[in-house]
Amino acid sequence: MTIRQKSVCLMAVLVILFSGAVMAQGQVKIQLSVWGMPWEDQIYTKYAIPQFEAENPGIKVEFIRLENYWELLLTRHAVGKAPDVQRNLDMFYGRMRIRGALTPLTEYVKGPEGVSLDDFYDVAIESLSREGEMWALPQDICLRNGLYYNMRMFDEAGISYPTANWTLDQAIEVAKKLTKGKRPRVERYGIVGLGRDFPFWFIHNYGGSLWSEDGKSCTVNSDAAVEGIRHLQDLIYKDKAAPTTAEYTIAAVEDLFKAEKVAMFLGGGWFIPAVTRDVPDLKFGVAHTPIGPQGKRICACHQCIFEMSSQTKHPDASWKLIKHLVSPQVLKEYWQHTWVAAPSRKSMLKDPEVFETIIGIPGHVPAITDPEEFQRKLSWIRDTILNEEFITIGNDFFVEFFNHYFFDEEDNLFGVRKGNAKEILDRVAEKQNKVMEEFYKK
Repeated sequence: MTIRQKSVCLMAVLVILFSGAVMAQGQVKIQLSVWGMPWEDQIYTKYAIPQFEAENPGIKVEFIRLENYWELLLTRHAVGKAPDVQRNLDMFYGRMRIRGALTPLTEYVKGPEGVSLDDFYDVAIESLSREGEMWALPQDICLRNGLYYNMRMFDEAGISYPTANWTLDQAIEVAKKLTKGKRPRVERYGIVGLGRDFPFWFIHNYGGSLWSEDGKSCTVNSDAAVEGIRHLQDLIYKDKAAPTTAEYTIAAVEDLFKAEKVAMFLGGGWFIPAVTRDVPDLKFGVAHTPIGPQGKRICACHQCIFEMSSQTKHPDASWKLIKHLVSPQVLKEYWQHTWVAAPSRKSMLKDPEVFETIIGIPGHVPAITDPEEFQRKLSWIRDTILNEEFITIGNDFFVEFFNHYFFDEEDNLFGVRKGNAKEILDRVAEKQNKVMEEFYKK
């Protein structure tokens, strides 16, 4: 090779290297943080992110999984290292918003590269709107109050399975009949509920609420809320059809249903794949939430959402990623593989080909190939959401209320001895409202 040829080759290499450097410098890098079961990661790493990067070659997405998620989000924000796009819960995002940790999305939603909200549910969008701004977009709607039932136990007792017309009174009567044994030797309880969701569900069914309409005070001690808690206490102590908190671990209450130590379980839709996987021989169904004493169905929900950090240096790129993550193609992939929560878009629930196709994740999440099994376990989700029979229960201070003030009193309310509902709820409300009053005075 001549000197001239070597010079030409060297120049070509330099041009290539320089071009690559320019491209690298021109490429925007953003972070996406999530939490969830580890096998969910592949929905993002193998599908959503590669597809996004292929469609947006100037944007590179770094995927981050965080443990102790909500505390770390606050910590990262405090030290100036918040992820650009964050998966969150609508119940919990308020603590980020009131600390100035989020960028409002209103301008982007309504802008030329925006997204129509017509395909999302009003209740869902309203929960993400505060102070005239929209702060996130929903990935899903996760119902928290499905009525799981053990089919074998119902069959042996000659009792018909729960229907969409079941009332709370009917559920309680059946729970009493299906309870076997007496304390301290109870072989099987008729019903159990998921942690704090069980008392919250009773509170709402009797006309109570956790928060005032403006969201700035805690109303868990209202007369209606107290009545709801007393009815739950009656179910535990008078009817003896449900366990006390001394008889099970709140963090693993669904294990009672898996172990067939309870006939019915009022719990979240995200447990359905896990029960199906962990106890493949357990024949069970999940029915609609029973109709309450006010003559209507009340089902609490939460939403997984995508929000933008106020610290992002690339808001336009972050918005594009959020928009992609709530697109029909990504939501379809997430639902059909994980089926832990229904897609946030109306059109997807109305499309049987999309909603009734359950692929699963081999080794982690089972598939559903039997139409009867699908109807028995998942049809209540579609009905409840399409009929908009669900409510959101989040608040800017929900984390503290959920994990501390109410949690600290659960054993006092539902432990070995029945607690004084009025006194205990007054105590919870007083502590919660003191914190909220001090904040809103600023």
